Amino acid sequence: MLVACTSAVLVGGPSRAQTPSATQALPATQADLRAAGDALFKRMLVKPDDLDAAFRFSEIQSQLGDYEAAIGALERMLFYNRDLPRVKLELGLLYFRLGSYEQARSYFNAAIAAGDTPDDVRGRVTSFLAQIDRRLSVNQFAFFAQAGIRSQSNANAGPDSATVRALGFNAVLAPQFTRKRDANAFGIIKFTHVYDFENQRGDVWESNVTAYYARQFKISTLNLGLIEVDTGPRLALGEANIASIRPYAVGNIVTLADRQYLAAGGAGLSLRYSTDIGLTLEPGVEIRARNFSNSPAYPTATDQQGRQVTAALAVNAPLNFIDGLKWQSRFSYARVDASNRAYSSNQFALEVALPYEFDGPLGQAGHKWTFAPFASYSDTSYVRVNPLVDPNIKRHDREFHVGANLDMVLFDNFGFGLQAQYVKTLSSLPNYRTNSFIVSGGPTLRF
Repeated sequence: MLVACTSAVLVGGPSRAQTPSATQALPATQADLRAAGDALFKRMLVKPDDLDAAFRFSEIQSQLGDYEAAIGALERMLFYNRDLPRVKLELGLLYFRLGSYEQARSYFNAAIAAGDTPDDVRGRVTSFLAQIDRRLSVNQFAFFAQAGIRSQSNANAGPDSATVRALGFNAVLAPQFTRKRDANAFGIIKFTHVYDFENQRGDVWESNVTAYYARQFKISTLNLGLIEVDTGPRLALGEANIASIRPYAVGNIVTLADRQYLAAGGAGLSLRYSTDIGLTLEPGVEIRARNFSNSPAYPTATDQQGRQVTAALAVNAPLNFIDGLKWQSRFSYARVDASNRAYSSNQFALEVALPYEFDGPLGQAGHKWTFAPFASYSDTSYVRVNPLVDPNIKRHDREFHVGANLDMVLFDNFGFGLQAQYVKTLSSLPNYRTNSFIVSGGPTLRF
């Protein structure tokens, strides 16, 4: 992340008047950025020792995704003044983005070599050096855990109205089936292992494990547990290391009411393509065989037995008009085939998030916070009517989610995460028209 600053801010920089270009706000559009970059480049040709112009040119080129040009400008600055730790920091960040980790390490170490290096520079460098050590290791590990409390205004997904359809007629729900407020204690663990084949192509083997458990305070039939594992190679396509393909195996086990509810297994294939402006495209397809188990709380779960096929496209990109802001989206189509055709469905879904990373307000160097508003929409059409509900109306649901996450890194590997979201489901049948407000939070741990 490049930070706008002038030579007066750069430690050891010359003390002289700022040029007008160094004090103006960054242009907002791509065309304006390129025009400003061209003007600064011409100024650098006339006055190559103008460090203000060089740093601003580097900043603009970084926002445009031309990291090589940004690196060239910063390295020219060091030719005129070697004592610029913030410039060395930015060079380390740029080489880190390009995947040149040893070169990044060299600049990071140079940035903190001086005894008077600012604390914020030293803190950021320490964090990135730890990441470089992990990424250059043959075995790379990442770990995340959170525990906390979640409050739900409609924990059992009870319908908005007590009047529902049964056998094609209006009926009134018994009180135990109407919407209920509840809370739970939850814990989640995510573990990733990457084995680097060290074949100079970037081929690796990736494995991911996710475990989750939530125990309700009142409605024990909603106690939920999950463990999911996927593993497979990621193989580079071409020599530029901008595209890769990953075939993988996947499996999970889900418990409800502390009894096995679902066991699924399958395989998938994903393709990842990254551009030099930070845009990443990842299409993929996955197939799972789903095996449900009946239990006293869910005696008809096996009606959902069958296959699920999902095709998806994920798109991630930085939004250059605000430093630290990104755009993440995912579009998917899922086909579910169930033994009871009333549970077979076609679903289209769209998810969008705008994570914004910024320096935490508590003043610790290198401790980043992320605020991520999000929204999603899904449209699910069921293949056949369910005569137990209504023999004349097929179920068709539209579900909306809107909310935000706040991930706060407080002390090195420790932090706190908060989430709030509102969920609304519209349906052709009143049995499935619901809404719920959900708030959760708890401490986090990551390595």
